[in-house]
Amino acid sequence: MRYPLGGLLTVAVCAVLAGASSFAAITDWLHDLDDKARDRLGFDRGLPVGTTVWRLLTRLDDGQRATVLAGWLQTRARQGPTRPCRYRTVIAVDGKTLRGARCGDGRQVHLLSALDTSTGIVIAQVTVDAKSNEIPAFTPLLDAVEAVFGSLTGLLFIADALHT
Repeated sequence: MRYPLGGLLTVAVCAVLAGASSFAAITDWLHDLDDKARDRLGFDRGLPVGTTVWRLLTRLDDGQRATVLAGWLQTRARQGPTRPCRYRTVIAVDGKTLRGARCGDGRQVHLLSALDTSTGIVIAQVTVDAKSNEIPAFTPLLDAVEAVFGSLTGLLFIADALHT
């Protein structure tokens, strides 16, 4: 059976925002919806099982998904009062090792993230290579930020001294 891609992605985002932290929890969230909500999402001919949700979400391109989601969040963020031109958007860059997340080889996942300080939204993040540090990951992170904003013009980046 085929399921609506838009509906599955919407369910995944909403379930995670509601606290789901596993593929099973995302599937449970979908199954807990009432009939009217399911129909509006396009699930009028049945619901997918957990393995279907897992297969879809694991096959998505992580970078593209993160860029699309960050752009969508930016459009939904409350815009504050208009700032004079002399003020810039400040992007804070920092790296973190994720607790409880492991790669296939058993090592912990380390991410370098860019946060828009005016909205509190993580604009982009990249995985730091296991045999490296954050420095080589900085340029791909800037590319990802540029993909969300369209340009780096007018952005002020704040990072650890390691990046100077």
